[in-house]
Amino acid sequence: MALYIGSLYACEILIEDNGLAGPAAYALAALPGLAFAAVPWIFTRLIVEETDEFFRMLYVRQLLVASGLTLTAAAVWGFLETYLPVPHIAAFWWPTLWCFGLGVGAVYDKVTMGVAGECR
Repeated sequence: MALYIGSLYACEILIEDNGLAGPAAYALAALPGLAFAAVPWIFTRLIVEETDEFFRMLYVRQLLVASGLTLTAAAVWGFLETYLPVPHIAAFWWPTLWCFGLGVGAVYDKVTMGVAGECR
C-alpha cells in the first residue's frame, strides 16, 4: 500500500501538476495499478498459507463474494454505459469495489458460518 500511495502521489505531482509526458508518464501512471496487484496476491498467499481448512474455506468464500460482486457490477455498469446516458466510472474504482466485496464476504461468512476469519 505504501508503493500504491507513493506512486499515486508521484503521478499527481509529476503528471498532473508538472506536466510530465511521454513514455515516462505512461510508466509512472501504470505504477499505482501495478502496486494494487499486490492486494489480491497477498490475499491469495493468505489462503495458500492457511493451515486450518475451515478458515481457508472462509477466505475463499470471501474472495468469491468479492469477485462475483465486482464482476457483476462492472458488467452491469458497462452495459448501462453502452446503451444509456449514465456517467462513466473510471476503471480504477473496480478494485476498490473488490476490496469492499471482501468485507461483504466476511459479513456473509459471519452470518452463515458464525465466524468471518481469524486474526493471529
